[in-house]
Amino acid sequence: MNVIGIIAEYNPFHRGHEYQIQQLKEICDADYAIIAMSGNFVQRGAPALMDKYSRARMALCCGADLVLELPALFATASAEYFARGGVCLLNSTGVATHLGFGTEAADARLLSELAGILHEEPKPYREFLHAALKSGSSFPAARSAALQQYISASQPDSPRQHSACSDTANLQPSALPLIAETLASPNNILALEYLQALADSHSTLVPIPLLRKGRGYHDSAMATDADFCSASAIRSCLKNGGSPLPVTAMPKASYDILTNYPHPFLFEDDFSALLHYELITENAGQLASWADSSDWLARRLLAERGQLTDWSSFCRQIKTKNITYSRISRLFSHILLHIRHEDYEVFTEPAYLRVLGFRKAAAPLLTALKSNSCLPFVTSPADASRYLSPESKRLLSFDLRATDLYRLGLAAKGDSSLKNDFKQQIIRI
Repeated sequence: MNVIGIIAEYNPFHRGHEYQIQQLKEICDADYAIIAMSGNFVQRGAPALMDKYSRARMALCCGADLVLELPALFATASAEYFARGGVCLLNSTGVATHLGFGTEAADARLLSELAGILHEEPKPYREFLHAALKSGSSFPAARSAALQQYISASQPDSPRQHSACSDTANLQPSALPLIAETLASPNNILALEYLQALADSHSTLVPIPLLRKGRGYHDSAMATDADFCSASAIRSCLKNGGSPLPVTAMPKASYDILTNYPHPFLFEDDFSALLHYELITENAGQLASWADSSDWLARRLLAERGQLTDWSSFCRQIKTKNITYSRISRLFSHILLHIRHEDYEVFTEPAYLRVLGFRKAAAPLLTALKSNSCLPFVTSPADASRYLSPESKRLLSFDLRATDLYRLGLAAKGDSSLKNDFKQQIIRI
């Protein structure tokens, strides 16, 4: 049995996502597709547009067979921990055979070779990275610069520090412009993290990169009927409340779910008041303890908190040359979710498989998963408290808190109808 695993957010599910599932299933001759999906808060440090069960329903109606929740600790983390959590989750199913992911790079070998350097971290690369960080660059910019310096310094007639550099045409100094372009893409950055996570975990999952079609990750313009628009464009259209969302932006099934969604859509600015409350009630030590924070950043937040009007503008105000908007937004999510630095040391990988939904036709997949998985199978948070370890219960508590916060955001917009995780039924299609 071939099973393709995909790590996703589906925020919301659009035509590009449907295309990805279809193509990956075909490439792998897969019998089933398992999705490790973010819950009610996502990796860019924001609430999901729609609740996790509605997004799981979209996926199941458009080609997915089983949707598992990526725990909130990993779903709201930097690309490294997001990828690690997703890969470990799929590894632990015991049935996933392939890992599919989108890229902007036409040459998959280039990604593999770059990932090899990042995984082994040869000494010259580490020195270049340290120097770039010391100069004040953000980590993504510093890593890109360090990779390019390392490759530039590794001339063809010089001894190689890294095995992936030898006998390859992709990592020659002449390829630096392409390498720089590759490292500037969010999808490629995640792809590199997936490849590293596969190596770190000694995974048997076969990586299947798929060239992404349609608009760019951050492109907020609606696409033509013949093109795929991005999730960013769909969110922007819904947030601005301008012209109606085109039917062609999404598969019919997910479009129908979105247009009949019974709750208000949520955005980061809907949590501005909660964030402001946390900032005015915490001291520097408390603010510095949250994941993605630091002593310097905590002092900056305290000094600027009086200027907070909304979440997004405050992110723009706080970000600096070496601290990105995304990191600030993730920090704000971690403050609300109470996720601290040490939690990433305690929880290095998921501790359970939590089912959000499945297709009834995928019953053999569920049977195989229950027989082969090395992790407990969670279908009910109430029942899980009887067999999860204390540490696993704490990991689950972040998921439950994320839903409670999400419900607070909806309540502030006049909707108290979303069920909590104890009352919500698993989606069955």
